[in-house]
Amino acid sequence: MTKRIEDTLKLNVADFGPIVNAEIDLRPLTVFIGPSNTGKSYLAILIYALHQVFSRTTRSLRHRYFLTKPPAVQDLSTAEIKALLEAAKPIISALAADNSYNLALSRPVAEVVRSNFNGMADALSEEIARCFGVGESHKLIRRGRTNTARIIIQRKPYDGADLLQHAMSLAQRPEFTSTVPAENKLLLDSRDLDQSLYPILMQYLNKLDAIDPKFLASEIVSSICGMILPFLFGPLHSPAYYLPADRTGVMHAHNVVVSALIASAPAGGLRPAGTMPTLSGVLADFLNELIEIDQKKQGMKKGNIAGQIEELILEGSVSINRSPHVNYPRFVYRPRGWKEKDNLALANASSMVSELAPVILYLRHMIKSRDVLIVEEPESHLHPAMQVEFTRQLAALVQAGVRVIVTTHSEWLLEELANIVYRSQIPKAKRNGAIALRKDQVGAWLFKPQRSPKGSVVDEVCFNDSGVYSSGYNEVSEVLHNEWAAISSQIMNGS
Repeated sequence: MTKRIEDTLKLNVADFGPIVNAEIDLRPLTVFIGPSNTGKSYLAILIYALHQVFSRTTRSLRHRYFLTKPPAVQDLSTAEIKALLEAAKPIISALAADNSYNLALSRPVAEVVRSNFNGMADALSEEIARCFGVGESHKLIRRGRTNTARIIIQRKPYDGADLLQHAMSLAQRPEFTSTVPAENKLLLDSRDLDQSLYPILMQYLNKLDAIDPKFLASEIVSSICGMILPFLFGPLHSPAYYLPADRTGVMHAHNVVVSALIASAPAGGLRPAGTMPTLSGVLADFLNELIEIDQKKQGMKKGNIAGQIEELILEGSVSINRSPHVNYPRFVYRPRGWKEKDNLALANASSMVSELAPVILYLRHMIKSRDVLIVEEPESHLHPAMQVEFTRQLAALVQAGVRVIVTTHSEWLLEELANIVYRSQIPKAKRNGAIALRKDQVGAWLFKPQRSPKGSVVDEVCFNDSGVYSSGYNEVSEVLHNEWAAISSQIMNGS
């Protein structure tokens, strides 16, 4: 079998929001740092939108697209349809025999599948616009002389494999092209396939001569497109969860916000005309997930990281009570040692508790291994010592198989992350259980503003030989120290 490599994804973004150019690797733990208004959240939200398109979640755009949009078989002749069905037989047979390694898409299937993916431009554009809360995605193009933003996704699934590339142009008329390997180029094993689509393909195996050929070809191609998404898009196939900045405000205002949205819905006749503010997709998804959060399947089962955060940082527990009348969630906090009946409403707890409560609830009720957690400003409302501890828990999440992306201004987070990576050079038996991540599991990226062309560029912050990430935070410390020295000199000289 071929040698698998670390499941990273290369993302190249140009002229998007404030970003002039960014070339990054999405690693198991990815950190965005830099001044405000340089595009950290823009890039994080874009990544979330891509996950929404290509993930395996039932609410994802992939299901709406591939299961409702007819694949590119409608204009094929009868002879071409027959050739397509004949070419699909060995693919389905290989899956039925669980012999999916070295599975090849024959040329007729590969060509139709490629055409199907290349028709996704409008659907991708709509989802990106939804996540940002704008009417049209071309409004996200960087202001200047350009009229197009570029997004390129690259993946190399194993040693010796061809580089898979998917390119999108955001413009008045968006375009998307996806590389689908030609015949004998698709090497798969069970980890590369969306197994939820196996039953759909299997039911067609004995119906190739009993159903309308064009309909059958459409259904088979739809299923194959969905099945190979993990191979083509790697980590983007996993569900992503976005925890926006100002989680404290959202958690405190949750009841008010949702009540207002419900009250604004048409009911009982006409309402006066008015303008209702809209929410970005990431915030709307966050609110919706909070409403349904404890009614979902259980989340992380490995390591009890939610419990560790409660024990080591919150010194208490977060839970959900539901109103018996409207089944609406009420979030509560119980400090360590308090009786259950003495729970505090989250609005009456500290900002630190409100900030971390959604992290705990997502880990307990939603997030599973191989999912993606995107957290804006994880340091918000946390004492530096707690920022350090929370960084350790995020690293523990990565060890448990969750991919993590954070945007941050915290020097403490980056310094502790450097210690976690540096520690990986110590033999595991001598770490005394301390958390460690390899250098290739972590990526830090600095967003730097520039004047010409106006916007920001993104460079990797390398882990240097001294065991630190050179982020530039020390420059701020030096300026403050020099200012202190100048003040001291003036005081001593009596001037």
